[in-house]
Amino acid sequence: MKQAMYLILSTLLLQAMFFAGPCDGFDNGHLQKLNNTNKCQSCDLSKANLSNLDMYGADLEGANLTGANLSEASFLDANLTGANLTNANIKGANFAGAKLSNATWVDGKKCKSPSIGKCK
Repeated sequence: MKQAMYLILSTLLLQAMFFAGPCDGFDNGHLQKLNNTNKCQSCDLSKANLSNLDMYGADLEGANLTGANLSEASFLDANLTGANLTNANIKGANFAGAKLSNATWVDGKKCKSPSIGKCK
């Protein structure tokens, strides 16, 4: 499962390097860091396509996921504390066990502490 995630993230990184303009959102280096370590605190992943990925246990504390495509992704037990998910596509995404305290939800609402698995 991890190997598939690395393959998908590597493919996304290559696509981003060849097809994205310099102001299209996320930082390619941050995507590579997430790919290599499953950790990317305070990273800019705005507008990144992370759909269908298994992000089990990922540490995305304080990450900027504004406008990102997170559809059908699994964030099981991930740390999204303080992350910004404003306008992200979360259709079919699984946030079971994910830490969402102080995160900004897709509608701009600030998640209360503690928020585990869903924004309260």
